[in-house]
Amino acid sequence: MLELLLHISISFMVLGISMFPAQMVKTKGGGTLASMAGISGLLGFFLVGTGIFIGGTEAVHAYHYITFIAQLFILGLFLLIYHLFKKVGYSKLINICSIFLAIISHLTYVYYVIASFMY
Repeated sequence: MLELLLHISISFMVLGISMFPAQMVKTKGGGTLASMAGISGLLGFFLVGTGIFIGGTEAVHAYHYITFIAQLFILGLFLLIYHLFKKVGYSKLINICSIFLAIISHLTYVYYVIASFMY
């Protein structure tokens, strides 16, 4: 039961993290950052859909906890960045940082799905 709870929690955190850059970039102009945020969101949907479909084990392993803690840390950083975005407004540096964090979250999730096959 704990494994299922961790699996669903990790998947929804990645999905939420994938949507943060699109929320911040859409408010001002288009261009490269907007397309990168859109691609990040679509990639998040595809990764989470694939991960929910194929990523499951019968027991809780260390990689569950590592991924869960990493996603919580990334989510906390996103909340901090979103607070700065609301306070400061549009900033290219904030948008680049949010897209970079989304990519790190995706890579962590890929590690999680691959580790579920290996162990």
